[in-house]
Amino acid sequence: MRKLFLLTLLAGCASSTLRIPGAWLSVPVAPRHSVTTHAAKPETSAIHVDAGRILNGGKVLTETFTAIDSFDVSLERKEVVFSAKRGDNFDVGLVSVDGSEIHWIPTDPADEVAVQWAPRGNKVSYFVRGRAGDVVRTVHIPTAFRLDVGFPNATLHALEWEPAAEHYSVALDSVDASDRVENLRYGGEERRVTVPPGVKLDVEVEPFASDALIVRPSSLRYNERLPLIVWIAAERNVWNDARGALLQRVRAACVVTTREPDSAFWSAARATQWIDMTKVFIVNPANGQRPTANETRITADPTLAAGRYRVDGRVVAAPPAVVESFAAGFIADQLKGTSSLNGSSR
Repeated sequence: MRKLFLLTLLAGCASSTLRIPGAWLSVPVAPRHSVTTHAAKPETSAIHVDAGRILNGGKVLTETFTAIDSFDVSLERKEVVFSAKRGDNFDVGLVSVDGSEIHWIPTDPADEVAVQWAPRGNKVSYFVRGRAGDVVRTVHIPTAFRLDVGFPNATLHALEWEPAAEHYSVALDSVDASDRVENLRYGGEERRVTVPPGVKLDVEVEPFASDALIVRPSSLRYNERLPLIVWIAAERNVWNDARGALLQRVRAACVVTTREPDSAFWSAARATQWIDMTKVFIVNPANGQRPTANETRITADPTLAAGRYRVDGRVVAAPPAVVESFAAGFIADQLKGTSSLNGSSR
């Protein structure tokens, strides 16, 4: 009865607010993991950041930057490696602890962050925040030799070198799996998961139009057409507990994107045979845009009281603090029994 009531509301006009079911107010939170980075060296305590500059005690080593993400000191080389925002992106530079001209490591269009020296071998490592997933970049400073190890559709949080500097561990999450820890050789070999994710979806992840990712069940049934969930997020390559909980409950195609879908997006969706364009849900859309006849837009409204939501035609609003968990519960309720088709997989 409740589902029929909600569908009736969706077809109608503005309504008064409704009580959010308790199950829609929160979702299970997957465990968060990290690695312990090497301890700060007492001898380098004089190196610090102040007002966008790196200083050694009272001696200024760098110009003033918009922001400094991280830095690390090599006692052996008497050099500081640092990540600073000097334009639109964070770049990696080197400066002597006694003061010198800054030497910039060749830049990347993406942000380069989380710098540190390896325990031995004159190597530095840092993360490159890539659209297709983050990269661990290792640079041998004397020769400028570079190694990149990619983590597709994933975001890196921390890196710890082993003492011999032949292996490192990274903490990461991705669009299809919650936080975990992986260990590998610095060239990318011998890669293994040492701390598994709390949640791993049984899905395929593929690029989609408009710089998005589409997440779908790992096997499709014969002639199956999946409802479409468009999940607009600030970051694309990260795990989301609410979205993960939803995709464990329903068979659907979920597009994760950082911006409102455009005409190229909708053309790609219509051209995908296994997407059912009569059942479309958009989470976190831009305010003010009205949905089409087959869309339901789930948005945040700060004027709503805690625990209440509102249905206005095909626009559903919930308080910002719970809008994503609400969306997961609401969409799952709407799709119960609508997306399962009998047949063999292909």
